[in-house]
Amino acid sequence: MSLCIATPTYANKYDKEDPSELYEKATKQLEKEDYKKALKTLKKYTKSESKDADGWTLLAFANRKLGNYNEAEKHYKRALRLDADNKVALEYQGEMFIELGRLDEANANLAKLKSLCPESCEELEMLENYIAGSATKSW
Repeated sequence: MSLCIATPTYANKYDKEDPSELYEKATKQLEKEDYKKALKTLKKYTKSESKDADGWTLLAFANRKLGNYNEAEKHYKRALRLDADNKVALEYQGEMFIELGRLDEANANLAKLKSLCPESCEELEMLENYIAGSATKSW
């Protein structure tokens, strides 16, 4: 008679998701405007890839879309500490500033984008349009 002793398996150790798969999953969730799911996915992603400014930018974006402005602001700042010239972070943070009625800060982001994109770029044009559109809204 042989005795077979099962050893416990630790699922967490073996079920870790690949960071690139998490990032791809999150971008698809954001495209579908499923911000709650994207938030969960991006929290996992930024935990494993803590030095990726783009991951923090997307985490901030998802938080902003859910109305979590304090979290969004914290994550945009982190993204820009990692990469001060991150055009997407500057654009999205500028949009958040507009939503919060902080036009001076949005214009500072716009000025930074103008210096990064002297010939223009998508992020610059998007923030310009967002600022221009806010002039017709009453907050």
